[in-house]
Amino acid sequence: MPTNQHGITAELSNPEIFWRDNYEHILDCGYRLRPRYKPDWVPSWKTDRLKSAAEDRLRLAHVRGKVTNGWRCSDEVCVVLKRVDQDELRVLELLNTLPRVSQNRTVPLLEVIPLSEKSDESLAVMPMFGHFHNAPSFDRLGDLIQALSQLMSGINFMHEHRIAHRDACLLNFVADKTYLVPGGFHFSAQLRAPDGKRWIKNFRTHSSVQVEYYIIDFGLSLIDPQPGDHGRVGQDKTVPEWRRHPPHYDPFKLDIYQFGSMILRDFMESEWEYIGAALSPLRPLATAMTCENPDERLTSEEAARELERLAERFPVGQGPWINSDKVEPRQWRLPLRRLLRLFISCT
Repeated sequence: MPTNQHGITAELSNPEIFWRDNYEHILDCGYRLRPRYKPDWVPSWKTDRLKSAAEDRLRLAHVRGKVTNGWRCSDEVCVVLKRVDQDELRVLELLNTLPRVSQNRTVPLLEVIPLSEKSDESLAVMPMFGHFHNAPSFDRLGDLIQALSQLMSGINFMHEHRIAHRDACLLNFVADKTYLVPGGFHFSAQLRAPDGKRWIKNFRTHSSVQVEYYIIDFGLSLIDPQPGDHGRVGQDKTVPEWRRHPPHYDPFKLDIYQFGSMILRDFMESEWEYIGAALSPLRPLATAMTCENPDERLTSEEAARELERLAERFPVGQGPWINSDKVEPRQWRLPLRRLLRLFISCT
């Protein structure tokens, strides 16, 4: 049974219906979404049982369904389209008026697609980047430090221009994987090839190619904020300021805590991907960024400077091995890790 404007089957989730309903409008604006969102789409596996691993079976990667991928019709370049409200669009447009210097790690805004007059949302079109922390994972300490240094310089760049991110956490940092994954990847399942069927086998290492890292998702960002009650926000629920009632805090100090907490929780204390002991040179920095008292935390400039010093000490491709699979490839652990990575890449 077709999933189209005449009848919706259970194959499409509620957030996906938005993309199906706007497929033609987006196409008229020069961008093509996945076949799954064509108005006359018929699930390929309904007509061919051999297509159980079909590309059009993959759902949206974004939990709330606000982000999907597509192609620019003029040159077939892969892009990401995100539903943004006027506040997020304002931040995105402001960031894209700033100089595109090396310190500016905010994602480029390629185009803005207006929706209907009744909608308070627009579609922001951006390059298609992938998770920065896996697919592939980092092998050497120097590789990870290079990524963190680029990203922290981007946070500092935002702070210099009086913009606080307020969700400076793992899933809001991405990598341009053009050279890391030369064959490309599927946006909804980043361990798979673009056809959504084959597992990627030819990942390159971070030390063998130049990788650029970027900051995304400005839905919680504030322009020129002052300390105050701005609400509990972001992926990290361990923020000390959240224990206050109401949560009065400085949004710039919040960014610092979130970034330092990411280093600790997602890398140093990771039980799946990385060897905590090999990451010990990062501990003093992470500790200084996550002080209980916000006034005692490093500034973004201080944190960026410290990461630059660490990058000089541990250049790309150097430093201890940090990828636990490369150091201790226990056969019984590998399948579990692959399952976890698959879950992360699909969320």
